[in-house]
Amino acid sequence: MGTTISGMTGRGSIRHNNRSFSAANVDRSRSEQNVTFCNEDLKKVYHELFDEALAAYNAKKKKTRDKIPDYYEHIRQSKQEKLFHEAIFQIGNLTDCGCGSPGGERAAAALKEFAESFQERNPHLRVFNMVLHMDEATPHLHVDFVPVATEQSRGLSTRVSMKQALKQQGFEGLGRKQTEWKAWMEREKESLTEIAQAHEFEIISLGGGRPHMELPEYRAAAQRLEAIQEQVTAAEQEIAALEKQRKALQGNVKLLKAVEKVKPDLDAIQPEKTLTGAVKGVTVEQVKELKAAVIRGAAAEQKVRELKVENQQLQQKIPSTKEKLKEAQERQRLENENRQLKVQVEYLEEDL
Repeated sequence: MGTTISGMTGRGSIRHNNRSFSAANVDRSRSEQNVTFCNEDLKKVYHELFDEALAAYNAKKKKTRDKIPDYYEHIRQSKQEKLFHEAIFQIGNLTDCGCGSPGGERAAAALKEFAESFQERNPHLRVFNMVLHMDEATPHLHVDFVPVATEQSRGLSTRVSMKQALKQQGFEGLGRKQTEWKAWMEREKESLTEIAQAHEFEIISLGGGRPHMELPEYRAAAQRLEAIQEQVTAAEQEIAALEKQRKALQGNVKLLKAVEKVKPDLDAIQPEKTLTGAVKGVTVEQVKELKAAVIRGAAAEQKVRELKVENQQLQQKIPSTKEKLKEAQERQRLENENRQLKVQVEYLEEDL
C-alpha cells in the first residue's frame, strides 16, 4: 500500500512541542519516546544572530528615535514578520504509520534522518527547536526556525525575512499560487520522500498540507468571512420576516372570503311600497342586518385594496432579498473553498 508525505505550516507552540503543556490527544506514558534534537532559548538565538548587525544599524542613526533598542521586541511587534516559523512533517497516517506499529517505527527512523540533515539543507533557516513526537497518533516532526536574510541593503544587514531567506536559498516566488514558501516546502517533501524510500516506503503522493499564510492575511480573511456571514444572517432574518408577513396575508385573505359569505338572506326580504312611499314587508331586524352588511362590505373592500397593495410590495421585495441571500451564500462558499480559516487560525490540531 502506498504512503503519503505530508508537510504543513503550524502556528508554533514551543510549550506544546516540548511538552511543558500537553493537549488532550497526547499520551503522556509515551512522551519519553519523543526525540528532542534541539531546544534553545529564542531570545538568546536572536542576540546571537542579530546583535552585530543591530549595533551597526544603530551606529548609523543620529536620532535616538530611529534606533532599534531590542530587535526581538521589534520583530515581535512587527506586522510584516513573525518571530519564528514552524513546519511539520509526517510520513503516512494512522492506518499505515501509527505510533507503535512497524510502519510507525520505520517512519520515525526516516524522520530522524530527515531532521538531522534539515539545517544543512537550509542554511538561512536557523533552527532553534526541533522535536519528533512519538506520543500522539502518528510520528511527526516539528521544526521551529528563524528565517535569516544576510547581506541586505534595507534595514539591518542581517535581518528577519522569510521571503529573502528563501530567495537566498534559491526559491523564487511566482505569484500567489507558487510562493517561495510553497516551492521550498515541495523541495523539503521531495527530500523526505527520498529518505522514506530508503526506509522501504512506497510514496504515492506528496500531501498538500495547509497553505502558508501570514497572520495579517489570516485576520483579513477572517474579517471578510465574518462580514459575509453577517450578511447571510441578515438576509435570512429578512426572508423569515417576509415569509411571516406572507402567511399573515394569506390568513387575512381567507378571513375576507369567509366574511363575504356571511350575507343576509336577501330572498327572504320582500319590501313593498305603500301609497305614501313607505316600505312594508321588512322587519326592523332585517334593516339592521342590511346596514351591518353594507358596513362590513365597505370595510372588506377597503381591507382588500390595502392587502393587495401590501401583497404586491411584498412580492416585489422577496425576489430581491432572496437574490441577496443567494449572493451572500455564494461568496461564503467561495471563501470557504479558498481558505480553511478555522484550521489555519487555531493551533494545529493533531488530525493526522
